[in-house]
Amino acid sequence: MFYIERGKRLDDDWPGSVPPPDSLTGWILRERQPLLFADLPAERERLIELGIAPTFLDNTVHPRAWVGVPLLAEDSEPIGVISVQDEQPNRYDEQTAEFLSQVASHLSLGIQKIELFREREQQLGENARLFAAEHAARQTADTLREVARVLSSTFDANEVLDLVLDQLRTVIPYDSASIMLVEGDMLRAVAQRGLVSKSHIHRQPFALHGLSAAGLAVKRRQAVVIDDTLSSPDWQAHDLGKHIRSWLGVPLMSKGKVLGVLNIDSDRPQRFTERDVEVARAFADQAAVALENAQLYQESVTRVEQELEIARRIQSNLFPRELPRVPGVTIAARAVPAREMGGDFYDIVPLGADRFGLLVGDASGKSIPGAMLMAIARSTARSEARDHELPETVMRETNRWIALDVPPRSFVALSYASLDAGGRRMALANAGQLSPLRRSADGTTEYLDVPGPTLPLGIHPEIAYAAREVALHPGDMIVFYTDGIVEAHNANREMFGFERLEALVSELGDLTPEQLIDTVLAAVDVFSHGRSQHDDMTLLVLRVD
Repeated sequence: MFYIERGKRLDDDWPGSVPPPDSLTGWILRERQPLLFADLPAERERLIELGIAPTFLDNTVHPRAWVGVPLLAEDSEPIGVISVQDEQPNRYDEQTAEFLSQVASHLSLGIQKIELFREREQQLGENARLFAAEHAARQTADTLREVARVLSSTFDANEVLDLVLDQLRTVIPYDSASIMLVEGDMLRAVAQRGLVSKSHIHRQPFALHGLSAAGLAVKRRQAVVIDDTLSSPDWQAHDLGKHIRSWLGVPLMSKGKVLGVLNIDSDRPQRFTERDVEVARAFADQAAVALENAQLYQESVTRVEQELEIARRIQSNLFPRELPRVPGVTIAARAVPAREMGGDFYDIVPLGADRFGLLVGDASGKSIPGAMLMAIARSTARSEARDHELPETVMRETNRWIALDVPPRSFVALSYASLDAGGRRMALANAGQLSPLRRSADGTTEYLDVPGPTLPLGIHPEIAYAAREVALHPGDMIVFYTDGIVEAHNANREMFGFERLEALVSELGDLTPEQLIDTVLAAVDVFSHGRSQHDDMTLLVLRVD
């Protein structure tokens, strides 16, 4: 608002406020019409009729002639007033008012353009601000998603700690940072970046109930910001953080439990903003989940390893502690599981009067499932061997029980032989197991195939197994083995195979059973070139003296 009096601008108190409604200007703004007075003092009745009480800035000289017109926008909304006045009466007429109206028309157009330009500039500035905020929020969200992906890529607790600090730098640049975990009533640093050596920081525990910013974050269960460590009563000076001037601490919380504190440090004061706090909270939430998952995983792995060790000891007790002495025959056996436990088994069951039952089996499945099925098959076959003389009957009855007791698609491959050591005879039955290999004293070899059905145990409850009678001669070597031997692979995916096994047995048949087992297992290991064992391997070797 401008007032010009005798060429000089006069001050007023109207800017930013609405003109008095009973003023000349207020009437024009309200009525949106020109207003002309030839002589204000002489036209008081008209002023009263119009509800106008003129306000004069200079009380010593009052205007006599006055004319004003509205500045109207395109929608006829008033945006201002142009008025002129004079100390002499009858200085203005209708032509003056018309002239001012034309001036007002051009002036209002210019004012509107200026306002539109100003609004456009403001809108552009607001759009730029919103775009920058949206871009920053989107970038932060993308970064946090990538952080979540990276943190979920491992269940190693130590690796998670390192990943947390490495990924933190992508969302909040820092001069140093550390992670403290709650241990009873203490906080202990377990990982750091930009501080002293790792061994040193691990020796610096902080009491939760003492004076420390990290302890305060744990107690409040929310983020704590220290703008300047030199003036904050919540900061405890220590050797590890001599350089720290501003600090942001966020509790690592999962399922309502505080796991620790994420410390973010800067070498300059007033470093962290509200956005940094929000981003740190979101980051800490993801880091806490990843850390807890890693800890739970490690606990579960430890628990499973302990349980597997107990199960392994139990299974090892199922194997003969020592093999019985068989007159005229030397026997050795060994089972090498691919994992902590396996499905392979062997046993030698004394049946009286120089008679023995030989068992070599392979239960389907690995680890605990295979071990459980192996235990069922072994105990069932041992029981039936003591109750029945003929191998085919032992196999038939064992199959019936296993078919009734084990889940579908579970089975057991079993070789069972009834050995008459005094009569140097052996009756052999087979249920899906590989045929034993015999090496005679002259070096010739043959596979002891069994006629009739040889389906593995557990597939069908009613199978009429048959047996084969085998006469034994001095120097004979009988080798029972499971498929883990012949199916061992090398780096080229080639199998060890029957030919290599047969060649070893033929060439080294003069070795003792124990020496032959050592040689075969060593040959398989060399063939595999150190590749991890794929399947259980079991050998039972007997030599007729």
